[in-house]
Amino acid sequence: MKKIFFLFVLLNAIGTHAQNTLNVDVVPTNVGGIEELKRLFEQELVYPENLLNDKINQNITIHFDLMKDSSVKNVQILKSVSPELDKEALRIFKLLLWVPAIKEREFVTTNWSVTFNFAPGKYAKICRERGFVKFNYLPDFKIDSSGKIYDKPAQLPMYQKGDYALREFIKENLEYPQQAKLSNIQGVVVLSFIVEPSGLVTNIGFKKTIGGGCDQEAIRLLRMIKWYPGRNDNQLIRVKMSFPFYFVLNENFRDNSGGEQK
Repeated sequence: MKKIFFLFVLLNAIGTHAQNTLNVDVVPTNVGGIEELKRLFEQELVYPENLLNDKINQNITIHFDLMKDSSVKNVQILKSVSPELDKEALRIFKLLLWVPAIKEREFVTTNWSVTFNFAPGKYAKICRERGFVKFNYLPDFKIDSSGKIYDKPAQLPMYQKGDYALREFIKENLEYPQQAKLSNIQGVVVLSFIVEPSGLVTNIGFKKTIGGGCDQEAIRLLRMIKWYPGRNDNQLIRVKMSFPFYFVLNENFRDNSGGEQK
């Protein structure tokens, strides 16, 4: 019980929190946890231009029911700030995937909340660090705004420079964690994620981990990979993918390009 209470406090401080009536063994979380929530928010945020000069930080809390099948229902903003910020908060919220609460070893339906902090004074720094102000979509394609996630699109996302270049990219940039070396840890880390219509990656989670710092290194590499987004019927779409990163000691090269959609 002490561990659960500590997690309630931690989540509340960073961006999500449980309701007082929540009574579960494991609280809900977004896919990828708190760190991925913060990264996704800063990557996807498009601050309304007419509000950038306000210089006033605003918190927007979105309340919802998280169903045991990971879907969300009854989404509502608890206290409206402005129509523009409300709209942007809901747009970002709809990008998030969730892991339901667990009680007695089963997923259960609960109510839950997420809070986004809109800080106009930090937006310029966020844009510098992520490298863009507006999303750079592929020309001549429409954007699917439905939010639907595809498993088997007509065209899968692709590394912008091709599969062979992706193998070389990973070979050149993978840094074998020192802890894994000392502990003789080898194996495959498999990440799941969504490639957005912008080609950016969201909702990074684990399908297989091996520890020793390898899991974090796989995430670091994935965030560096630049994708052409998936397509269906001349539309840029959201696609769910999985990708393996091989960690093998005393081997100069291993093919890391076998990504797949799942």
